[in-house]
Amino acid sequence: MHSRKLWLATTAVAALATAQQAQADGMYVSVFGGANFQKDDSHVAGSIPTYFEIHNTDPDTGFVIGGAIGTGLDNWVKGLRVELEASYRRNDVGGDWQDGFTFYGAYTNTGSIDANSSTFAIMANVAYDIEMGWKIKPYVMGGAGWARTKFEGAEFFTGGGTNTSFDVENSGFAWQLGAGFNYEVAPGVDVGLGYRYFDGPNSSYFAGKNIAPIDHDNTNHSVMVNLTIDTN
Repeated sequence: MHSRKLWLATTAVAALATAQQAQADGMYVSVFGGANFQKDDSHVAGSIPTYFEIHNTDPDTGFVIGGAIGTGLDNWVKGLRVELEASYRRNDVGGDWQDGFTFYGAYTNTGSIDANSSTFAIMANVAYDIEMGWKIKPYVMGGAGWARTKFEGAEFFTGGGTNTSFDVENSGFAWQLGAGFNYEVAPGVDVGLGYRYFDGPNSSYFAGKNIAPIDHDNTNHSVMVNLTIDTN
């Protein structure tokens, strides 16, 4: 499975490089930034019904920044373009946890979670601009590539106890889908608004008395503004 994902990502990057060599008269650079959202999550770990831990995470609104270099493929398909993108996302993550033995009928320990989640990604994207005869041009896009995720933080005990920290990284296949629009503010200069659904490698960590790993889901919803400049 990992070999297949690596092959897909490598093929996408190779296709981008080939396309840029074949069509060099529509190249552009783009920078973007905006808000990044991760969903609230809840995980149970342990050997239920004997011992268990419940971890609830509540990510704050974070940010995403990045840039891309791409080229149009109008000679092949009108409105089609490809690009190579690099991005960075980060969200602070709060939450709470509790553990206990089910036959006690109550939690033995409780506490809070203070962490952050970040992802660096390199993506090969394919986009299609919908020509409507206006300065506003909608688009849809999709991409695949490689990402490295880092999840670090600590668990704190309510009422005293030994705080525990964690710092884990994971890398692998990532993909995204998106849509938005660009508006021509000057010849060769566009500003735009877009949405991305980004799915990257998850993180698994041990903390406190964990006897099983806790997973942090790395699905992201991003709303961003962008500036695109034609380099020709």
